[in-house]
Amino acid sequence: MKVSTTNRFSNHLILKEIGGHGQKLLKESKVLIIGLGGLGCPVLQYAAGSGIGTIGLIDNDNIEISNLHRQTIFSTNDIGKSKVEVAEKVTNMINPETKTLIYKERLNDKNANKIIKEYDFIVDCTDNNLSKMIINDSSFENNKPLIYASVSGFFGQISTFKSYLKDKHNNPYPSYRCLKIKDINENDCNHIGVLGPIAGVIGSLQATELIKQITNHKDNLDKKLLIFDGLTNSIRIIRINWDPKNMLNGTGK
Repeated sequence: MKVSTTNRFSNHLILKEIGGHGQKLLKESKVLIIGLGGLGCPVLQYAAGSGIGTIGLIDNDNIEISNLHRQTIFSTNDIGKSKVEVAEKVTNMINPETKTLIYKERLNDKNANKIIKEYDFIVDCTDNNLSKMIINDSSFENNKPLIYASVSGFFGQISTFKSYLKDKHNNPYPSYRCLKIKDINENDCNHIGVLGPIAGVIGSLQATELIKQITNHKDNLDKKLLIFDGLTNSIRIIRINWDPKNMLNGTGK
């Protein structure tokens, strides 16, 4: 069924922060979502639903029953199937006009630059620190905005890193390596658990940040870290400062 852009995105078009120009930017953007876990699933749903033109999906995992309480694009019938293959079908159902590229592999030092350089925005939905370091450094090397998030238990955090930029004092913007607090990751759920809706909340906020970055909205998470506490229903935003002790050319490598 062919649906006109005006009808599909009518509620975007009436927003002064999006409008026709912003919707055009979304359509022209190429976004890479790395990891299709509790974060990647809601990010994908809202990225496709918002009209992003090209979405790359990278994940080498198959769907397991323990994924289903938070990875809501998958069902019991999908257990054992490739995450990226099922996610591609879901994307096509949400928005057939979105071009989907899938990579049934794990991002690593060898393939990161080759894949990341093809996209305009990188969304880190991975669940381990090593992958986040690789994504951070490759995004820096390829001048790509990185929309990052982590989730565990009842907590989550989000930021955007543009460490390839410099401020008026010629200091690089902070990167993932500048975080001073202990990173929290979804794979901790095997030890301390993760509440399914918390992943949905953080993934939705991450998708919101992605859309704001694409549409050049100034009130974003550049140089900031948003921390969400689902137990107390509180949100706080702290500033991330560049630290020359931890940084070399923006990465800390």
